[in-house]
Amino acid sequence: MQSIQFIRQKTIVKLAITLLFIKVAFFHVTNIIDDGTSSEELEYKEDWTPQLGEQLGLTQKEYRVKRRQYRWRRKQGGGSTLNLFGGEQKVENDDITTFMNDNYGGYSNDVNIPRTMGYYNLSCPFEWYKYSCAFMQDNEFDEQITAASVQYYQQNLAEIQRSFESVVINPQQPPTRIFMAGDSLLRQVFISVACNAYSLNAVEQSEVQWREEWPCPEKLTTKCVFTGGQHSGFDAASVRFTNGMEIHFVPHRGFAYSDMSKGEPDVLERMKWQIDNLGYKIGFGTKTALRPSGPMTHLVYNVGAHFTLMESRNMLNSFVSNIAMPLMGSKSEHRPKIVYVITPTAHFNTPDGQYIRKDRMDDERSKCVERVSYNPRAELEKRILKAGVNVDVLLDYDDLELGALHVQRGDCLHYCMPGAADLVAARLLDSF
Repeated sequence: MQSIQFIRQKTIVKLAITLLFIKVAFFHVTNIIDDGTSSEELEYKEDWTPQLGEQLGLTQKEYRVKRRQYRWRRKQGGGSTLNLFGGEQKVENDDITTFMNDNYGGYSNDVNIPRTMGYYNLSCPFEWYKYSCAFMQDNEFDEQITAASVQYYQQNLAEIQRSFESVVINPQQPPTRIFMAGDSLLRQVFISVACNAYSLNAVEQSEVQWREEWPCPEKLTTKCVFTGGQHSGFDAASVRFTNGMEIHFVPHRGFAYSDMSKGEPDVLERMKWQIDNLGYKIGFGTKTALRPSGPMTHLVYNVGAHFTLMESRNMLNSFVSNIAMPLMGSKSEHRPKIVYVITPTAHFNTPDGQYIRKDRMDDERSKCVERVSYNPRAELEKRILKAGVNVDVLLDYDDLELGALHVQRGDCLHYCMPGAADLVAARLLDSF
């Protein structure tokens, strides 16, 4: 009985000491805050809790942003130096998201004219919301993906700007009318060309066939904001620039979803008929958003990622034998220049990074890995297509190690925008 009483007394003493320690600690924290120490001076090591939020007067999102800012300042030694047009700009006490919003604008119902070249968070009228990782982010992991993609864009901005200035806003640019035919991956390159040109005030006329209804991807049901109209989804789109250059995008295998019959069921079949019957000439067809002002000067094509490797091989061989070789063999100075854009690398958590059957893509396989050893689609395309032989230009993403820049949420194929597609767009312009 005495031993039980002794244990009880010992327990009471321990509890008293613990309560005293908590009271002293709380008094210490309160004094720190009351003495004028702002939350900026805390180290933000702890995860947010309602109690911590109440103490600091911060919501969960505000705390997460400030913690990221704190870590960014610690890493950069008080600020971030971002490469801008070959120079440097110091960003003091801020994070990359605020920097981009300040310099490139953000989503608004009004027209956004970015303060410098670039686009961000739906500041461009041609952006799709699901590719704007800044718009889609709602947790710290998302914010890291956005920051990584923006950093990639910033690192390559000097090259991107040079390409756009020398082609899109160059008044001496020869008449250039580009026809882009491919899937959603090539459409991202079109969006990049349009958005970067828009930020330079180089867009004279545009027509984007935004759908009245555009389905939400399965993984985005909780973030499905635009189910139709601007920033949702489009099939065909055209942009004419101030120097007369124009670019037209059309899906190569019909319009998506229920509107498939409204597009061309097979662009290559139509082009083959034109070559066979019109003397080695190909045209834009009738599905462009704007009517082209003249004959095609450049054909930009990509098979894409919606087919098996065997199906892709057959389409590539058909493209070479029925379209590319007849045009290149004609020796006509008026034939369109042929550019093939290599299919970007998929970074799914599978043996070769590729998407496999839907019923086998569980949550673990749907995660994006940072790097893969090879891209089987790119390897196939490079075996069949040779620059200067059966195409004029072969444009590669060189993206085996860019898995951290994908939009995530089960999509390890499309990249965040701005990001990897912008550098490819710049190199595409260089090929003109």
